[in-house]
Amino acid sequence: MKTDVEERFGKGKNFLVAMKHNGVIKSGLELLISGLLYTLDNNRTFVLVIDKKGIYEKEISNSDNTGFYLMPENEIQNFEVNTKSNKAYISFNHVGKKISYEIPFTGRIFKDNKTNFKKFESDNWFML
Repeated sequence: MKTDVEERFGKGKNFLVAMKHNGVIKSGLELLISGLLYTLDNNRTFVLVIDKKGIYEKEISNSDNTGFYLMPENEIQNFEVNTKSNKAYISFNHVGKKISYEIPFTGRIFKDNKTNFKKFESDNWFML
């Protein structure tokens, strides 16, 4: 993951490894519709890079070899960060759609998240 970020954005670029997070209502509805859909959707993992241009997202939980997708800062509204003891949640509206990520601070692939999260906080999330 670090190599992908450095190849695209340059050496030392800060990033987070995140999981898709659905609210209680949406998760409950998906669970009722299909247990499989719920399991697949909630296990999606992403690399997030945040800078002055916006939020770059790359899904790493599927085998497609797609690049980073930019959600431009002028299309992002209501950016919120909620921190818990061992994780944080980032949520915002992008072109009218609510998007939310869970940022775990523990676990093998999430080991650098706490340090990187603090860097983004100190940069004031690049004023999103």
